[in-house]
Amino acid sequence: MGTYDPAPGVVDDDKQTGNIIGAMLEFPTEYTFTVVGKTAIDNNQHLETESGDDDSAADVYASDVKKAFVSVLGSDAKVEMRVIPRGKKFTRVSAKVTVDSASVISSIYEELDALEATVMKF
Repeated sequence: MGTYDPAPGVVDDDKQTGNIIGAMLEFPTEYTFTVVGKTAIDNNQHLETESGDDDSAADVYASDVKKAFVSVLGSDAKVEMRVIPRGKKFTRVSAKVTVDSASVISSIYEELDALEATVMKF
């Protein structure tokens, strides 16, 4: 068997992010997640936050992305985020965090995928 083969009994298919990442990285490590969200239907769309504040859709999406990280890593996690508008309809959010295992990376990707506005993650 090769160096990157998963342990016996572990699912090994194209839907398992953690197997390859776990074999290639040494943990804990800094990992950068990038997601793209659809944040506007037209040029003037705004979303209302839970607190009632009127924020731009990009700000709301960035806040939702941060909440996804906190839900997996805990409230004391240090999340370094960069928000970049991609035209008028999309927003790219890159976040650098320290992760302890490949399963944490997979869990974060699942949380990011669960966000309704997310259209791409890498």
